[in-house]
Amino acid sequence: MSLALLRKEAREHGLVLAATFVIGAVALFLTLRVAADLGGRFVGLARFLSTIGLLLALVLANRLLVREYMGRTQLFLETLPVGRARAFATKWLLGCGLMLLTAWLTWLATWRFVRYTEVLEWADAKGALLCAATFCLTAWSFAALAGMLGRYRYIAWAGVAAVVMLATNVAGIPFLDLPVLRLLGQDVQMGYALPETSAFVYAFIIAAACTAGAATLALAGSGAMASTLARRMTARERVFALVALLAVATIGYTLEPKPVQPPFEITEGERFQGKWTRVGVLPTATFDAAAAQSLASTIAADADSLIDALELDIHPPVFVLPQQGLDRHVLRRAALRAADGIVLKVAPNAPSDFVRTLVLHSLLTDVTRNRGMREDRHVLLDGLAVFWALRDDAEGRERWWLRAAAAAEPLTADHLTAWAQTSEQFGECQSLAIAYSAVDTLVQRLGLDAALRSMREIFVSPRDDVRALFERRPATTLAAAGVNWATLAAAAAAARQSARERHAAALARRPTITAAVDVNSSTAQGIAIETTLSGAPRYAAYYQVLHPWTADVGDMSRLDVLGGKAVLPLSPSRNARVLTVIEVEDEILDCPVRVLAERLQLR
Repeated sequence: MSLALLRKEAREHGLVLAATFVIGAVALFLTLRVAADLGGRFVGLARFLSTIGLLLALVLANRLLVREYMGRTQLFLETLPVGRARAFATKWLLGCGLMLLTAWLTWLATWRFVRYTEVLEWADAKGALLCAATFCLTAWSFAALAGMLGRYRYIAWAGVAAVVMLATNVAGIPFLDLPVLRLLGQDVQMGYALPETSAFVYAFIIAAACTAGAATLALAGSGAMASTLARRMTARERVFALVALLAVATIGYTLEPKPVQPPFEITEGERFQGKWTRVGVLPTATFDAAAAQSLASTIAADADSLIDALELDIHPPVFVLPQQGLDRHVLRRAALRAADGIVLKVAPNAPSDFVRTLVLHSLLTDVTRNRGMREDRHVLLDGLAVFWALRDDAEGRERWWLRAAAAAEPLTADHLTAWAQTSEQFGECQSLAIAYSAVDTLVQRLGLDAALRSMREIFVSPRDDVRALFERRPATTLAAAGVNWATLAAAAAAARQSARERHAAALARRPTITAAVDVNSSTAQGIAIETTLSGAPRYAAYYQVLHPWTADVGDMSRLDVLGGKAVLPLSPSRNARVLTVIEVEDEILDCPVRVLAERLQLR
């Protein structure tokens, strides 16, 4: 620092800064008087810093930095033996010191004001001081960067205001949960807790980035950038900035955040209130009240135990609606438009392990906001849902190992990480079995506690702020536990081979089935897709015309075929792509097995 330069700044800006601080002191007094009725210890501190504190940072930057460059005073200083870097450091440290002094004086006044009515020791108040100092440091760092932008400084401030407006109005993020502002959150205002460490980390990262940017503008190119930016804005620049800000403001006020939907109300059927979960199951003529109550209590136990194991903070309502006429292996989740919850439509004789699996699968999908369905973790989602539903069912576990053993090998790490393709190839039953074999192998390799620790990181409710960018990938989480996709795939393959040997007799009784699909084209009849199958008396053909960007196909049209041949009721156009699937009921595996899945490119 330079003492001569400090004396120069005091003579030039002393009166203005002194008047600013006097106005700030009056504003602080009024803020504390108003905040006294709001109940929080440091509400006044937070409100003062988030308003007057930011204005003070703007004033300091304008006086210490902007005025020097726009008035060409900086060019004179650079001719003196002070040095450009020393001059910038002096100004930056002077502004930082004044902002930290503001934080300390504001905190001290707030603390003394609170102590008139209650006992508040230093140990309980120092956390608020740390938060206030960090906030002021970050605010000054940004104000200094904006000041070095010269004629664009107000655009920088307006840009930050626009980002805050979009984050709160569109993304629905609470104002005090935003980075830096989190330092003045409700816990700090009440004076009972500090924000999480990440709040300080983000603030220091922003402060460091802004300081580096300001220093670059001041020092790089012999200060040419800062001198160029100090010129006045042209008429074209002013018009462009005004139009851009109006456009952002219009978007911010037009778009609305997704409303928080109320939970689905369960008013019918047999109901069971678990620790965290409310479950209802509707009885039918073939599914009596006792069976419905038993299924409801089982589902609640599954969901509650999984919520405890993964340390989730959710209270999901679940409603199972048995419907006559559905295939026993066709389980569907109903779409809810005005409520949140899990509503399933199943056949009355649907296998209970499939129903329980779908409930847990839906629960994890919701809590991760559909991120659990991503390719790099979907196999773990499917496998964990099956594994948890069978955690106390030895017979059921062995039945799923039989299904996994029937899958064609080899299955590599690519089959686990490209799960949409694997599911399309093997169908729902066997892909769930393959996923179960992977998760069960992971548990056997790591132990249940270690495996659940990894699952807690993978299936966590995502953050609503910038912290979402720092979430670890599942591969990184598995690597931290000593496993990677290749070793997991190899271990699961070995486990399936062992299951194949255990169930050799049952697998030998499965019939040999062959299937094919042909495309015939004629001028008179157009394009016809014909499916054939031998080895089973009936089969189900599924089909779906694919759009150019279709990757993961959802529900498909179904044709039940009695016999060995059928033509799909479809009239596709030339150059279309059609996914054709053939499934048969496997009595040994007790579920539908996919024997063919082919994407046809029609010519």
